[in-house]
Amino acid sequence: MLSKQKEGKKRMKAIGNVNVPSDVFIKMVAR
Repeated sequence: MLSKQKEGKKRMKAIGNVNVPSDVFIKMVAR
């Protein structure tokens, strides 16, 4: 769980400049 959160934060930084609705982002991470 924690490692996934860390990866999610990394992805969030990478996608940071693109405005992505959080629910869409969660779906992408949940894959």
